[in-house]
Amino acid sequence: NQSSGVPACASCHDPKGAGIPVQFPALHNQHAEYTLAQLKLFRSGERANDAAKMMRVIAAKMTDQEMAAVSEYISGLN
Repeated sequence: NQSSGVPACASCHDPKGAGIPVQFPALHNQHAEYTLAQLKLFRSGERANDAAKMMRVIAAKMTDQEMAAVSEYISGLN
């Protein structure tokens, strides 16, 4: 989302959600409910295992609707 400064997930997690080993985890085959919960935990700061606060900064810029849509999309990646 260019207007809010949220980068594409694929830029770090691969277009198919395979991730980049060691740096960025795979997302494919993840349940939407789990992904949504993790995004919310990053946004609240309860989850803080992201290098340089990368996911916390990104999640803070996302709306609930964006988080839900991304989570559903990710659940369909194979």
